[in-house]
Amino acid sequence: MGYFYVYLAIVLFSSIEVVSKFIGSYVDPLNLWLFRLLFAIPTLLPFVRFSKLKNLSRKDWINLTWIGIVPVGIGMSLYHFALANAPANEMAIIFSANPIFVLLFSKLFFKEKFPLRVYIGMILGFAGLTVTSYSSGFKGDIYVFVMIAACALFAILTVFGRSITQNSSSAIFNFMTFVIAVPVILIEMAFFKVPIEISFKALPYLAYIGIVTTGIAYLFFFKGISKIGASLGSMAFFVKPWIASLLAFIILSEELNTQLIAGGVLMASSLIIAYWPSKNR
Repeated sequence: MGYFYVYLAIVLFSSIEVVSKFIGSYVDPLNLWLFRLLFAIPTLLPFVRFSKLKNLSRKDWINLTWIGIVPVGIGMSLYHFALANAPANEMAIIFSANPIFVLLFSKLFFKEKFPLRVYIGMILGFAGLTVTSYSSGFKGDIYVFVMIAACALFAILTVFGRSITQNSSSAIFNFMTFVIAVPVILIEMAFFKVPIEISFKALPYLAYIGIVTTGIAYLFFFKGISKIGASLGSMAFFVKPWIASLLAFIILSEELNTQLIAGGVLMASSLIIAYWPSKNR
């Protein structure tokens, strides 16, 4: 059942880009991210055990605060901004480079030691990012760089969030960072003079993104990796950009060109090389 939960979560995760793009014409990026969180927070609430907050150290609280502000509040706002202005399939493939950035930041910030194949995987991953960035004649322009920045910030969230989840739980970590991110998004909206408004016809889609892909899918994923392990669970993300691209083709009529496919293959290969479990594990 572990694999079932993980791959079900990946399928749900893969629909985020397509659904966000589908409603992008009548929901601006900041409102989309705000309401996505407002639906996700109460979904996670029943699974949060606040008694575990006492296990967090002063350093954990500092990390929890800046993670909620920067990677979650600002980083995911950048993600939705890029997604609203560029092809969903291209953005999905770029964001799938997140595990490569996780390896890079683990090395830079925590001096983790990796075998040679991990470094080879990193090089292939960044090569795939480059090819994908040019896949549409660089029509994505600034939005490609915005999505890469969002991807890197999400990787920072993953790297620095490890100790917090170990001292409390994944549910607490996500719930608290989501709560901290909400006022950050409101400040962004005030700064850019974006009113808090939502189209009634967008509510079902926002409920789906918030409750299903941000709340329920998250719970499925962590239930799955608790049974099969983090390494095998992470490998499931290799199929995410392809599912997202297929959905974008069917629902949004976005086509996959040769460069986009080549970039996706390079990045998938890099992740397989870097994350494939060692025989001695």
